[in-house]
Amino acid sequence: MSLLDIRDQAIPIRFLQNIIRSGRVPNGMLFHGPNGVGKALAAREMIKALNCKEHEADCCGECLTCRKIEHGTHPDVKEISPSGKARNIGVDVVDFMNELSMYRPFEGDWRVFIVHDVDRMRPDAQNHFLKTLEEPPSKTAFILLTEAPRRLLPTIRSRCQQVRFGALRPETVQELLLRDRDIPAPVAEALAAVSQGQMSRALDLVDSEKRNLVLDVTLRLAEGEDPLTVSEVFVTHMKAEGDNIKASVKADLEQGGAQDVSKEEREESKNEQMALIEALIRRDLMEYLYLLETWYRDVLVYTATQDERQVLNRDQVDRLATYDQRDVASKLGAIEKAWVYIERNLNVDRVFRDLFFALAP
Repeated sequence: MSLLDIRDQAIPIRFLQNIIRSGRVPNGMLFHGPNGVGKALAAREMIKALNCKEHEADCCGECLTCRKIEHGTHPDVKEISPSGKARNIGVDVVDFMNELSMYRPFEGDWRVFIVHDVDRMRPDAQNHFLKTLEEPPSKTAFILLTEAPRRLLPTIRSRCQQVRFGALRPETVQELLLRDRDIPAPVAEALAAVSQGQMSRALDLVDSEKRNLVLDVTLRLAEGEDPLTVSEVFVTHMKAEGDNIKASVKADLEQGGAQDVSKEEREESKNEQMALIEALIRRDLMEYLYLLETWYRDVLVYTATQDERQVLNRDQVDRLATYDQRDVASKLGAIEKAWVYIERNLNVDRVFRDLFFALAP
C-alpha cells in the first residue's frame, strides 16, 4: 500500500507528498478529522515514505523498511495510545517520548512517534510535551492524531503543522463494504449513509448487531410495547456484549503477556485491562445512542421532504413513511441527555430505562 491508495483524501495526501519531496518535514504534525477516515493509515504510509529508499515521495511497500513499519516492528517508529484507568496520556508517557527522541534514529532516516487520540493527553502532560515541540530534536517527528483538536492547548496546535482529513464519500464506503463484506447492495448503501463517511463505523455495523437491535427497539416502542420490557431486553443484550468484550480483552492480553511479573506489574496490568474494557463498553453505548439519533433524525427529515435520498437509513423508507412523527424533537432531546449521562458514568440501566420511556409514543 502507499499514500496514493488512501481514498478520498486527495488534498491532505498531496500536501504530505510535497512535504516528503521537499525534505522539510515538520517535527510536529497534527492530523485531525473524523474517526475511521484514514488518519492513522496516512501517518504510517508517510513514515514509510520518509524512510523508504525506493521512491521519492511515496513508499514501495515491499522493501524491508516498509514491511517492518507495516508490521509494527521498526525500532524507530513508536505508537502511543491512551492508557491507565482514566484512559489518558500522562507525563510519564511524555517523559518516555522526550527521552527516546534525544537519540539518533537507530535504523532509518527518521524517528517517528504516532500519538493516537492525543486529545486524551492530560493538560500537565501537554505542557510538558510543549517543551519538546519548542526545541525539537533533529530527525524526530511527532504525528498527533485526533478527532477533537480543540481539546489540545492552543500552544500545542500552533507548533504543529495541521493536516485536516475529511469524511469519506458514501460511494467509497459502499464500494469498500461490497469489496470486503458479503452483504446486499441496498444494505451497503444504507450502512454507508449511516456511517457518515467513517469506514471503521461502517465495518462495525456490518460485523455487529448494533443497528438491528436499534431498529428493533424503535419498532417495538412504536408498536406500544412496555418501555420497561424493552429496556430490560436491551440491557441484557448490553451485558452479554460487555462480557464478550471482557473475554476478548483478557484473551488478547494473556496471549501477549509475560508470565514472570511482579505483584505491582500484575496490578497495573489489571487496572489497564479494566480501563480498556470500560472504554470499549462506553464506546458501544455511544454508538447505540448515535444510531437512535439517526433514526429519529430520519423521521423528521422524511416527514418534511418525502425524499429518500435525504435520509440515512435508506433501507427503512417504508417504515419511515408510516412512523408517527409527533414529539420527535423531544425524543432527540432525550437522546442528547442520555449522551451526557453516559459521559458522566451514570447507571446504564437507569439511563436507558428513562430514555426508552421518553421515546415511547
